[in-house]
Amino acid sequence: MTIARVRGLPHWHLEDGFLRSVGLGKDGTRPVSIIVDDLALPTDASSASRLEWLISRAVDADGEGTGERIRQQMIERRLSKYNNLPNVEPHIGRTSRRRILLIDQVYGDVSVEKALGSAASFHQMLDEAVATGAQCVVRPHPDVMAGHRRGYLAERASRIPGVVFMNDRVSVASILEVVDEVWTVSSQMGFDALLREIPVRCYAMPFYAGWGLTEDHVDDRAATARHRRASARPTIGQLTSAALGTYPIYRHPGHWAPMSVFAAMDFLSAELASG
Repeated sequence: MTIARVRGLPHWHLEDGFLRSVGLGKDGTRPVSIIVDDLALPTDASSASRLEWLISRAVDADGEGTGERIRQQMIERRLSKYNNLPNVEPHIGRTSRRRILLIDQVYGDVSVEKALGSAASFHQMLDEAVATGAQCVVRPHPDVMAGHRRGYLAERASRIPGVVFMNDRVSVASILEVVDEVWTVSSQMGFDALLREIPVRCYAMPFYAGWGLTEDHVDDRAATARHRRASARPTIGQLTSAALGTYPIYRHPGHWAPMSVFAAMDFLSAELASG
C-alpha cells in the first residue's frame, strides 16, 4: 500500500465481509463475501472508508426497508460472520443481576489497533464492567477458542472473583439471547448485538460506532477521528443496508458466481441445515 501511494498507483483494501462462512477462515473455509475498498479498511477509524460513505448514503437514500429485511433474516436464521457453532443454550448460572457480555479479541489483531483501541482499552472495559456490580461474562474470540490465537482478557479476568468465562461452543445468536448489554473494543459481535437492538458500549471505534447507535467510551483521539466525519444519524436498518447489503461483494464459494446478500444467507442456511 505504501509503495502504491508513493508511486501514485491505484490500490484497494481487501477484507472478509461481515457475513463470511459457516467454518472459520483459519480452518480453510472459503468465504461467501469479500470487501474491496478503494479508500480504507472499514476497521480504520482514522480514515474514511467507502463504508462510511455508504452509511451516509443509506440515510439519504432511505435504505431502511432493505436493511430491515436483511436484519430480520439475519436474526431469524441466527447468522453472524462465522456460523460454525451450534444454536444451543449456553451453560451459565442464573442471576437476577444485569448481565454484561464483554467481548475478548485476538491479541494483536489489526482491527483493534486500526479502530484506535489497545490492550488498555480492554482493561478499562473490564474494570468499568466489574464496578457496575453486574454479572460480567467474558466471551473469547472463535480463533482463541479453536486454539489458533490468544486473547486480551483471559489472564487478568480469570483472577477477578465473579467474572464468568463463556467458553461454551455455542453460536453468537445463542449468547446474545441471554445477555442484557454488550461491551466491546472493536469486535463485530457488537454489530450482531445492534442487529438485535441490544445496547452496545464501545471502547474503540469499530465501523458501527460513532453514528449515535452505540455508547462510545473512547479517548479524544478516537472520538475526533470518527465523530468529526460521521454527521449522519442512521437507523439500525440503514446501517445494516450499507454494511451487509451494499458494501460486500458476495460470490458463491463453489463456482464464484455473484450472489445477493439474500442468496448468501440462503446458501449459509442450507449449509447449516445439511450439517
